[in-house]
Formats: sequence, C-alpha cells, structure tokens
Amino acid sequence: MKLSQIKTKEVRDSVRKSRYKKFVPAFIVLLLIIVVSVCFYSYYAYQKAKKNSAKRTQQKIENEYKKTKKEVSTEKTSLKPWYTYHGIAHALGGLNGKHYLNSIEGFYANYQKGYRIFEMDLQLTSDNILVGRHTWGNNLSDPLSKNGYPASYREFKNTKLCGRYKPTSFLDMLNAMERYKDFYLMTDSKSTDTVNVKKEFSVLVQTAKKAGKTEYLDRVIVQVYNESMYYTIKSIYPFKHFVYTTYKQRDVAFYKMVKFCKKNGIEGVTSPQNDINDYRMDILAKEGIYGFTHTVNNSYFTKEYMKLGVYGIYSDFMIPSEINKNYLEVYCSKFASRYMKTVIPALGK
Repeated sequence: MKLSQIKTKEVRDSVRKSRYKKFVPAFIVLLLIIVVSVCFYSYYAYQKAKKNSAKRTQQKIENEYKKTKKEVSTEKTSLKPWYTYHGIAHALGGLNGKHYLNSIEGFYANYQKGYRIFEMDLQLTSDNILVGRHTWGNNLSDPLSKNGYPASYREFKNTKLCGRYKPTSFLDMLNAMERYKDFYLMTDSKSTDTVNVKKEFSVLVQTAKKAGKTEYLDRVIVQVYNESMYYTIKSIYPFKHFVYTTYKQRDVAFYKMVKFCKKNGIEGVTSPQNDINDYRMDILAKEGIYGFTHTVNNSYFTKEYMKLGVYGIYSDFMIPSEINKNYLEVYCSKFASRYMKTVIPALGK
C-alpha cells in the first residue's frame, strides 16, 4: 500500500517510521563497510608509502656509497708517515650521527673527508674470523649492544648495522688497503690476556698470508696496552708501527712506559682524556713520542687538549681539516708566545 492511500495522518506517519526502521540496520552495515574499507585502504597506502620510503632511503645510501667509492678510487695517493696526521677516525669513522660502526661505508665516507688513519675495533667470531666489532651483544644490528656471545661470521655479515650499514671484516680492510695505498689501519683489540692476544694476532697475520696481502701489514698500527702484549705480538709478526695505550697509570709508571716506548721505537702514546696533563705531554715531546687522546668530537675540547700538548685526537665526526686548523692555531699561538718571551728580548740586548 502506498502512503498516499492512507488518509489518517497519524497512521501514515507511523507506517513511514516503521518502514524507515527496516532500512536502519542495512544502512549501518553499509556505513561500517565503507568506514572499514577506508581504514583498510588508508593503512595499505601508509604501509606501501613507508615501504617505498625505506626503499628510496636504502637506494640513496647505496648510491652515495657507490659514488664515494668511485671518487675515492680515482684520487691520486701517496703514503706519508702516519704521524703526519693529527686526526684518527675512531671505529672507521662515524656516519650519519652513528658511531662505533666499524663499517667499510664509514671508511669510504671519512676517507673522502681526508682521514688517513682508521682505528678499527677487532673481535673474533665464533668460527675464528677477525671482524670489526666493539662488543658482542644480544642485538647484532646495534654496534653498542652488550652482554652477548660471539656470533658466527655468517650471522655477522648478514646483519646490517643499525639496519643500514655493512658489517666489515679485517679482510675487507686488507682489500681496501690494496686499492687505496695511502692510509693506515690501527688495531684496537679488546683483550690483554696473553693467550687471547696470541690467538687474535695469529688469526690477523694468517688472514693476510692466506689472502697474499702480508705487505699491507706494514701499514697496520698496533695498539698495545702493556709490555707483555708488545712482546707477544712482536713474536708473531714484526709489525713496523705501534702505539701504546694507557689507562690510569701513575706518573712514575707513565715515565717508565715512555722509556719502554723510546727503547722499542713505539712512535705514539694514547691516553684517556682524564689522564691528559701538560706534565705527561712534555715527557712525551722530549722523547720524540706523539701524544694522542680519545674520543673528541668538537673543536673546543680539541684545542684544550692540544694546549696541554696533545698532538692528535681520535674522533667520530670531526673533519680532519678542522682538527689540523685547531692544531695550527694552538701551536702558532705557542710559538708566538715563546718568540715574544725569548727572541725579542735577546734582540734588544
């Protein structure tokens, strides 16, 4: 029956409402379907955009890596004495605000900036391959993860650092040394125990021998922490360059250590920032030994330590030209002050 055929207004309104009520559930269901569809599409579009963004970012990183690698490979190179440089790239150099990476990508980026000494943290994997790693942790992707056990080489190489950067082995760096003839690699092994030291450096030397790259060991700067470690490593291979790293030594022990370095031709001494003072740096300078400290990431502290006599610094993010500028500013000022105090009065006489 049509509503127009119903003559009574009250009945007509009642019928109309009754009919409307029949459509309400269907309308609500339709509305819910539309809302769910919109939400699902929005989520799908968001995930797709996120995936594409991550893909573009990764592609950008890879393109920059290839570009940097190509630029580095075309540069003319000449090897200078390692102590020519005032800056050492800590853990192969920081990248995009990340440090302790020990990644070949950090090496390429910081080589381009001008670094020619690269410090590398070294650890053995569970299958005795020497790789760049500061500590073993539960999260291989996090270079600062702790309280873990050595991973296998395969696990190590298949896990990108911070989800982006390439894990790097000692052999990778030997290959880089073959291509780029003007940089030095400084070791930072984590053990001072004689048995572990012997094992790590035996693996290091054997890696170079198996690859036919023992000549590049002449560009390896070995950091040692005590006399025993020095003699142990020298018994394994006659490395040419050593740096003695100190931790909280008393001044008497420090002076004894300097004599040991002088006697054995150890060219540099690295001390933690808290151990730096002008007395110790004067002792080093008088013996012709270069003093370094770590890790410094701004010009202010670089200058302050250089005023105390520090020759160079380890850094994650500073540019070598900036470090060199700091050195010149400090030592030109020292020279001018000495000139004013000694040469000019002498001329007056």
